[in-house]
Amino acid sequence: MSKRRSDDQQAQEIKARLALRARPVAPPAAPVEPSAPSTSQEAERNAHARQHFLGPQLDSLVAGRALEQLAVTQIAPELRQGMRQPRMLPLPNQLLVAGETPPEYQELVAELRELGASLRERQIQPIVVYPGSSEAFPAARYIILIGQRRWTAAQLVGLAQLEAIVIETPSPLDRITLQFAENEARESFSDIERAWTLQQLRETMGGEQVAVGTVASKLSIKRSRAYQLLRMLAFPPEQQQLIALLRLQERQLLPLIDAIHQSHVGSEQSAKILQRLREIAAERALNSRQLAEEETTRSVESPRRSGIDAATVARLVARASSSVALGGAAQNTNPRWYQTLLEDCTSLSRKLHRASERTSELGSQEHNALREQTEEIQRQIQLLHAALEVYN
Repeated sequence: MSKRRSDDQQAQEIKARLALRARPVAPPAAPVEPSAPSTSQEAERNAHARQHFLGPQLDSLVAGRALEQLAVTQIAPELRQGMRQPRMLPLPNQLLVAGETPPEYQELVAELRELGASLRERQIQPIVVYPGSSEAFPAARYIILIGQRRWTAAQLVGLAQLEAIVIETPSPLDRITLQFAENEARESFSDIERAWTLQQLRETMGGEQVAVGTVASKLSIKRSRAYQLLRMLAFPPEQQQLIALLRLQERQLLPLIDAIHQSHVGSEQSAKILQRLREIAAERALNSRQLAEEETTRSVESPRRSGIDAATVARLVARASSSVALGGAAQNTNPRWYQTLLEDCTSLSRKLHRASERTSELGSQEHNALREQTEEIQRQIQLLHAALEVYN
């Protein structure tokens, strides 16, 4: 209750402050069943709405445009090939099948229903749409630029209308960068969705002939970070969907990503590892809920991401690489140090890869010290290789 009072108070303060500066705006050309507020009320609502948009690019697009009440049935997401927003957000008919929610979407639907209930009480931020049509939603007159999550929530709870701002049709490049800017500010945005965005933007800009660094600069992502994200696309599409659903980040999955690129595990093994990660997350989230019932002040982690770290992933990868059946008994007997060494090698390989991109940050003394240490590691590796050759 205190949070809601705080939100209400903040909204009222924003309205009062900006209403003094807001300029009257013209009524929309062809609104769908618009309400008829006074000029001052309309200016106040427009000023309030603009406060919630992110960045000058989107702010310039919505400036001077009035809020409209649009029927939810007249709005649709972009679904055309290569233009669909790169997010893990299924359509309403995929979230509810014959009135039932598929098990993999239960948590997502719970979040969206909560958002829908909030929208029914008060819609703080309008969605942004532009004129268009949709084969999947024949009644639609507008395509969503910003706000597909709110539209989905409204569909799930049966909300009839949403506040929206109608703008001119953006260019493909503007559409992707604007959607990325809005999504990037959300905690739920995952690294695989960032990778999808990079891939879609690169294709829009010309495909493989466009340098990754050029694409990354459009999204204010460092070139090295863009390469790290794009490596996640080595997972098969269905596994990418699961990674997005679990909201697993690149750093969490790095041991598995490295193993895939090094051909240490195949798609079947990576599928088993991801399924096990899903089970671990659900188990630990359940434990968190049980503890929360005893300690009401304790926060409850979401099953997505919960209890997953790089060390957990590295252990699963090492077992898969050494032909240990997930959840079953080992196929052969090895000394305990062998498993530990495999995990250490995976971790060291990952760290060396990252360090190779950052040597310019070192001073001469640190440079020489690191060179000596890596040369010693190289000698020890050569000795191990020699011993393995003798064994074979």
